[in-house]
Amino acid sequence: MVKRVVVVGGGFSGLHLLRRVERLLRPGEVELTLIDRNNYHLFTPLLYQVATGELPPHAVAYPLRLPIAHARQRFVQTEVEGVDLERHAVRTADGDFAYDHLVLVPGSVANDYGIPGVAQHALPTKFLSDGLLLRKRIIEAVEAASRETDTGRRRELLTFVIIGAGPVGVELATSLRDLMDHSLRQMYPELDLAHDASILLLDGADRILTAMDPRLGRIAMTELERRRVRVILKTLVSEVGEGIVRTKGGPEFRGRTIVWAGGVRTHPLVTALTGVTLAKDRRLVVDPTFRAGGRDDLLSFGDAAFFEWHGQPLPQLAQVAVLQAPAVARNLAHLVRGEPLDAFVYKRKGDLIALGRTHAGAELARYGHVVLGGLPAWTVWRANYLMQLLGVRNRSTLLMEWLLSYFFTRMVADTP
Repeated sequence: MVKRVVVVGGGFSGLHLLRRVERLLRPGEVELTLIDRNNYHLFTPLLYQVATGELPPHAVAYPLRLPIAHARQRFVQTEVEGVDLERHAVRTADGDFAYDHLVLVPGSVANDYGIPGVAQHALPTKFLSDGLLLRKRIIEAVEAASRETDTGRRRELLTFVIIGAGPVGVELATSLRDLMDHSLRQMYPELDLAHDASILLLDGADRILTAMDPRLGRIAMTELERRRVRVILKTLVSEVGEGIVRTKGGPEFRGRTIVWAGGVRTHPLVTALTGVTLAKDRRLVVDPTFRAGGRDDLLSFGDAAFFEWHGQPLPQLAQVAVLQAPAVARNLAHLVRGEPLDAFVYKRKGDLIALGRTHAGAELARYGHVVLGGLPAWTVWRANYLMQLLGVRNRSTLLMEWLLSYFFTRMVADTP
């Protein structure tokens, strides 16, 4: 009997699983259905470049139907409402989808830690619509400043407060300064963007990029200071209001544009599961073969899964999902055929951080944890992301857009 496999989520986990499993399963061996609310895969590590005009939206969105059509499987664009583990069914807005094996990889969602006002007054940095809205807000703020005659009000319009000094916050801050210095300064000669535009980067930790090698943090900190980004550490946000960020026992920060880059939390589809073990952070606990509770009918990996390695859970990063996908694909094929499963062995590659047009930081874990900065790291960073994109067209588009934004003014305007 043909096995029914349902994959929930077309992010890094779902897409790379699909690409790998296609090579392992014989035609007609399974009926595979991929379900996602969007019909495209979003390359989230480059979303901040959409927000700052370095890339157009189509450069980071890959049609999910392309790999599905190639694999001769099924894609359904719909909203997943829940999972019924007892009935072996995925509930959606367009009906139920029965399965023999479910791969639950819905990714993660933004984590506001329950801080009042974040959802109402801060711009998130998780979805494509977030990047487009942030770009629109940036241009609206600069346009308003160009009409403002009051110096204090103009500087407040040109103040951008980014909460969260992880990779997203740091990369957004440096790219935003590039936008101001190399593009908007030419387009708005009536503004003194070098002095009036302020970028604030807030975090509660005692250093930036806490999940990365401290050497990368020092490289990034030097570049942020050089680019006149004001970094404020050991500062816990207590509330976000309209144009204001309040902190616990500390100062208030005012700015027209407030961005939330404070991290992610487990997707509600996972936290709502019953009859399985969830970790403290509500991720689905899986064994070394990616099964939840030893069940052959439920697998998970990437952001949704709590996979313990050497006593610590693997982080919720795209890199981890991509590394896990081949192992999950092999085990899925083993399950379909009733074969023994293989335990996953994690081999960390390292970390990369972009620091503007010509700088980056790179830690190469597989080469003795060597750390690079400047142009060599920038070259490694660009080459890595070019190779991660799927399809010659997408890679060519990305390379061309990078070259254009490097040599010419970024084409940013208040467009839909």
